[in-house]
Amino acid sequence: MRRKTNERAVRRAQRELKAELDQTISALRRNDAAFQLAVDGYQVEELIYQHAALMCHCRAVLRDLRGGDASCPSG
Repeated sequence: MRRKTNERAVRRAQRELKAELDQTISALRRNDAAFQLAVDGYQVEELIYQHAALMCHCRAVLRDLRGGDASCPSG
């Protein structure tokens, strides 16, 4: 019984991570669209930092989905 409960918990966690990945990818698309329209230098810089943070988050979620433990590369 414990094994089934554990398998359910793992599947639920994977579903939640996939949903989080989908949200992060959507945020990356919105960031890209905003970057294409940005004209102010400060706004462009802010979008670049947001993009970097979103990419790091995306890599972390992918790592968790794959069951790895590598940290986010610093660039």
